[in-house]
Amino acid sequence: MDPDANLREQRELTERMLDPDSQYVDSGDALRLAELVEALHEWLSKGGFMPQEWRGRETIAEMEKA
Repeated sequence: MDPDANLREQRELTERMLDPDSQYVDSGDALRLAELVEALHEWLSKGGFMPQEWRGRETIAEMEKA
């Protein structure tokens, strides 16, 4: 699982779904967003690392040392 790719797709879907001018939203988007949220939750619950965007500078530095 790539949490960075997961979060990126979540944000793309959310942006499209919230755009009042978007003509490309369908019920599959909502289902896919729910799947991504669940997958990221499971990943984090099992000790997986957070997406880079959510990590502080200190956490990133610690991971690079490991």
